[in-house]
Amino acid sequence: MDNLGFLFAANLFVWGGILVYVFTLMKRNRSLKADLDLLNETLNKDKRND
Repeated sequence: MDNLGFLFAANLFVWGGILVYVFTLMKRNRSLKADLDLLNETLNKDKRND
């Protein structure tokens, strides 16, 4: 029971890392979606001009 503080700190550290990773993935996903929307818009514009 002497190491309960270390266990809590390690648990907090791991969950913090997981949260940072998830938010990073969400940011990348948002960026990729914006790029795909722009690509679709460009392709649709090209099709209408033909």
